[in-house]
Amino acid sequence: MNKSKDKIMKEFLENNAYFVDFFNAYFFDGERVLKPENCMELDSEMNDSNMDLEKHVDVIRKYNDGNLYSAFIIENQSCVDPSMVVRAAVYEYVAYERMLKKSKKNKAKEKLPMVNILVFYTGERPWNAASKLSELVEVDERFTACFHD
Repeated sequence: MNKSKDKIMKEFLENNAYFVDFFNAYFFDGERVLKPENCMELDSEMNDSNMDLEKHVDVIRKYNDGNLYSAFIIENQSCVDPSMVVRAAVYEYVAYERMLKKSKKNKAKEKLPMVNILVFYTGERPWNAASKLSELVEVDERFTACFHD
């Protein structure tokens, strides 16, 4: 049986050691700040009834080492998706909303973990779609300082 490239990458990224390596490379110049043993698997289903959204992220982990509390998402892309920036924003929103609902249900008064999303592109052609929201949105210069990119 021949597995698809996307399925192989998802299985690869589900390994916590490889997963944190991506974030250590991106955020910490490769320094091993994040440790695999501090990752906890979260449900990758990103459903939101308010937006009629039924999507799955490739891999999502909650990270807590006592100092850093965060949620990390990797979305693997094997082809260019012009809507990827907006999809990432939706995933971020849904992740926060889901954690907020869980916090309210548990009556917890602690702050939510920050959500960090990386898109890992494995396609053969160069990425030619927007890599930040300001490349899709006409941002008036008077609002640049408060625009969430």
